[in-house]
Amino acid sequence: MAELSADEKFMKQCFSLALKAEGRTAPNPIVGAVVVQSDGSIVGSGYHPEHGQPHAEVFALDEAGDRAQGATIYLSLEPCCHHGKTPPCTDKVIASGVKKVVAAMTDPNPKVGGNGFEKLRAAGIEVVTGVLEEEAQWLNRAFVKTIRTGMPWVVLKIAATLDGKIADRTNTSKWITGPEARHYVHELRNRLDCVLVGSNTARIDNPELNVRELNEFRHPKRAVIDTNMSLKPTARLFDSGTGGDTIVYCSERAEQQAKLPESVQVVSLREISSDGCNRLDLHDLLKDLRTRGVSSVLCEGGGTLAGSLVGQDLVDEIFWIVAPSILGDVESVPGVRIEKPIALANMKRYRLIESIRLGDDMAIHLTR
Repeated sequence: MAELSADEKFMKQCFSLALKAEGRTAPNPIVGAVVVQSDGSIVGSGYHPEHGQPHAEVFALDEAGDRAQGATIYLSLEPCCHHGKTPPCTDKVIASGVKKVVAAMTDPNPKVGGNGFEKLRAAGIEVVTGVLEEEAQWLNRAFVKTIRTGMPWVVLKIAATLDGKIADRTNTSKWITGPEARHYVHELRNRLDCVLVGSNTARIDNPELNVRELNEFRHPKRAVIDTNMSLKPTARLFDSGTGGDTIVYCSERAEQQAKLPESVQVVSLREISSDGCNRLDLHDLLKDLRTRGVSSVLCEGGGTLAGSLVGQDLVDEIFWIVAPSILGDVESVPGVRIEKPIALANMKRYRLIESIRLGDDMAIHLTR
């Protein structure tokens, strides 16, 4: 492997800083910044901690102070040049006296889209772009997708046996995987904006869909598809004291049946015909989540919901956690259930990112 250049090393530090706020900044991107003097010493660093707070450049330049004069600032994303909840970062960069800006990627937001770089160049600042750009794109994959499509990044998590089963024929699913794998799922929830399940999973498992077992965390939003409003108001995911906000998606015909706690948001969606059944339009559901500030969604079940997402090509990333066990029962519950026949030539293919050992289990991390 080729040795990293100085620019790449500093950019890697920007990425590490940005990741400190993963799951906290939606609908904004995660961004890191480092201010470096000509001798290679870092005099300022920062990251965007959450939506509505100052951006990474502000923290880094404030820490650097007068030492930013003649320095280079490294950024994982193009600085903004428009007024939002905070002033334009380009103004802060220009006023700081830095002579050079090195950025990983252009902001896909059309309000910025290269205009930030142009403003810096017009002020006489040297601008270098594209340093570790592919890695930067992956870092902000959720943000990039929401800007380009209006829908959040969808992550599918499945914990299954070697033969792909997530529960036995009685729908008993605890515990297929071990404690290390379950801990890892809480880490995923902590990094993503929303957890989504179907009504069967909510009814059978009665999950809280919150984050536990971590020292520092925040709860994601909770969303459940309950087309016919069949869930009881005592379901644990409706308890506002145990997790994030809860959204229930139901059909237009069932909306009036809602008798849930006032803290629960009920959203009705149109139904479409899918696999011979009427199901809620998942495209509409994902677009609605986006309007609620959600950039990333973790789908945790069950097999029917996973099958609908896979079948409609809505899954962007997968964590398939495999337990070293075989159930074998033909009537047991598969991790992905698609009712219509699919030819081998038409099966969904994904790209392996990594394999992660979790105690006796293995998480296979994929993207499309």
